[in-house]
Amino acid sequence: EAPYVLEKVIDSYDSIADAAVKTALLGATVKLFFYRPPEVKNMLGKVLKKATEDVSSQDLHDRALFYYRLLRSSPDPNIAKSIVTSKSMTMSTKHFAEEDDSELRAALMHEFNTLCTIYRCKAENFIDEENIVKFVKVPKEHPLPREAPVTPVTDPGVNTNTNHMGGVAMADAPQQSVTAVPSTVSAEVDLLGFGDDVSAMSVPTPAPVGPASLQSLSLKSEVILNGEDYQNKWSSVPDAEAVIIPALAMSTGPTSTDGVEEPLKAFNVFTMASGELPTEFKFFLYGQEEDAYGGGFFLIQAVVSKAPFNLSLTIKPNGGDTNPTKRKEKIDQLVELIKSALGEYFP
Repeated sequence: EAPYVLEKVIDSYDSIADAAVKTALLGATVKLFFYRPPEVKNMLGKVLKKATEDVSSQDLHDRALFYYRLLRSSPDPNIAKSIVTSKSMTMSTKHFAEEDDSELRAALMHEFNTLCTIYRCKAENFIDEENIVKFVKVPKEHPLPREAPVTPVTDPGVNTNTNHMGGVAMADAPQQSVTAVPSTVSAEVDLLGFGDDVSAMSVPTPAPVGPASLQSLSLKSEVILNGEDYQNKWSSVPDAEAVIIPALAMSTGPTSTDGVEEPLKAFNVFTMASGELPTEFKFFLYGQEEDAYGGGFFLIQAVVSKAPFNLSLTIKPNGGDTNPTKRKEKIDQLVELIKSALGEYFP
């Protein structure tokens, strides 16, 4: 009596609201067709037509198309029968793995383009710890442009080199004469990415630094400055107080950001963030004077151009000594310190 029971339900197909009931009706009709083909043939055609035209459920629509194409294209009815009546066709759509564990789902989204979504488990469950790729999100306040590949750098902790040196005094750095910098700005466009008009900034000409004055700048070996603090300090300094040192010629250049960050760290100039672009390296640097010398911050953007190699610096002092002459002297010394730290790249 099964065909006659199903016939009544199929005739009332339009009144069925639950997609799961329609899907069950479709599956039962297709399976029954292989056992009672003469009686079910017309009913199957009717339910396939209804289901393929039904837009209330994508799953129902796709199943109906699958059954229709299977029955039409299968060269052997027994093959179609083995597929339709197989136990593997039975599947429950009540729950998905992602819905069962919200914590796991959140973890998988962080590793979306990996095998984790296929295995439905975190990488640590099937990859050795030393081979796991660490994913780092760029903070919203990050000053680098979004298109730049960013290498976040952890706020500096205890540096064995700088602790051993006890806070490097500038007199300990190799002394080099500073070449006067041209007073005009080249056609650089907004090096900092903060919307500053570089052409509106004055470019002081650094004066040669004498050995005696090098004692007035000493930087702390331990400084903590996060991205938000860096951004706030940078914005609080007027553009007119920024010092731009354009295009210091280099004989060679770094192959990665580490080639700049590590030498500068040894001289207590730390990196907040860095990135590599096709034509240049960008660094957001900072250092802080010892409290005895004013405790002011120096915020620095360094841009190393690749062809030809040259170093451009934009420096904003924040806090510390307010005497313009002394502040300018300290910035000149800071430039000399950076050149000393990166001495292998300068002629």
